[in-house]
Amino acid sequence: MRKNWFWPVFLIASAVILVVSQLGLFTFRVSAWSLFLTLILIAALISSLRYLNMPGVVFALAFLAIIYAQPLGITKLVPWTILSAALLLSIGLGLLIRPRYRYHHHDHYHHHNHGDDNTSTGTISDDHVNLDLSLGNSIRYVHSDHFSSANLNVSMAGAKIYFDDVDIQENQAIINVDVSLGSLELYLPKTWQVQDSLSNSMGHISFEGSPTTVGPRITLSGSVSLGELRIIYI
Repeated sequence: MRKNWFWPVFLIASAVILVVSQLGLFTFRVSAWSLFLTLILIAALISSLRYLNMPGVVFALAFLAIIYAQPLGITKLVPWTILSAALLLSIGLGLLIRPRYRYHHHDHYHHHNHGDDNTSTGTISDDHVNLDLSLGNSIRYVHSDHFSSANLNVSMAGAKIYFDDVDIQENQAIINVDVSLGSLELYLPKTWQVQDSLSNSMGHISFEGSPTTVGPRITLSGSVSLGELRIIYI
């Protein structure tokens, strides 16, 4: 599991910037609320850059420009000119640059949208699942006779992943999660024995239900940053 160093370093740096700004050592003052929003937006920016999610990158930069319009000298452009430009840029860049992993298993993945609640649902038939979800609500059903691993990345989104139609032949598997500014619900068979190796940075992790005492061993690793992860045994 990779070391989650970003949030500790960033929070310490943010505290220093807040104190220094209130001492009047900067040419402009940064309020605690502006600093908090900056923290959220930069986290979203980094996560979006990681997966080449162009709408996330553009709108994170746009909102940062709105917050710091005065020191940047662009007060005449906020908010509608910047937001309109961000919309056009995100559409254009989104057509040119496709996000990483977003249809990695395209030939196994069937997707459709529910127009009434803007929630996308789909099934994934693969022993090694790579899934990246952002900016929306999603439900995924995993089907596998030899499930081995899953990499689940959720950024600024809400997702529910069901593993109740999965068989594990080797008696062990790994599920790696990366939740940032979003929520993820994992529905696992109650016969799975989950070993928690998660890193939590200003997030919330909960387990619901009672697993049995025997069954395949699942290693749950990764990180939750300013988000929520719920593990529900069914």
